[in-house]
Amino acid sequence: MIVIEHHIRAIVNTIPEIQINKTLTAKPKFGWGDELELNRYIKLKKEQSYPLIWLLPDTDRYEGWDGRKAVRPCTFIIATREIRKELFNDQRYLKSFDVVLNPLTDYLVHGLQTSNISDRMDDGWSVSKHPNYSAESDKDGTIDIWDAIKLEISVRFFGTIKCLNPIIY
Repeated sequence: MIVIEHHIRAIVNTIPEIQINKTLTAKPKFGWGDELELNRYIKLKKEQSYPLIWLLPDTDRYEGWDGRKAVRPCTFIIATREIRKELFNDQRYLKSFDVVLNPLTDYLVHGLQTSNISDRMDDGWSVSKHPNYSAESDKDGTIDIWDAIKLEISVRFFGTIKCLNPIIY
């Protein structure tokens, strides 16, 4: 059986460090699960959680007589911490989206396509941008203050992680 989360972790581990601000770079962190698991992760890891690529749960569909291919409609939350609530969206786009979130989204889509252990099911994917995400709702938001992108993409996964090709970003 293909463990899709292991495949995605292997791909995320190839993504280069991202420049967070003038003095800080960081490798993206990968996790998966529902909102309860996400909030538990953030509570334990605190500011070490970011930048974050989080996979939401969904159904894996196996193909072929031996199940050596699996297909999943993947929903990723790609997030960075931004504690300044006073920033307007245009400032958030310059500080979070242009610098961290858009490049991470591009790297993830590229990695899913060129890794040799996965590829996109079709040419399209969807992106929703959420500046000041947790401020949208005091009850339903995350336990931290985010700028985030929601990426929806259908992916086919193959074989084992041992077949992972080097990815050039």
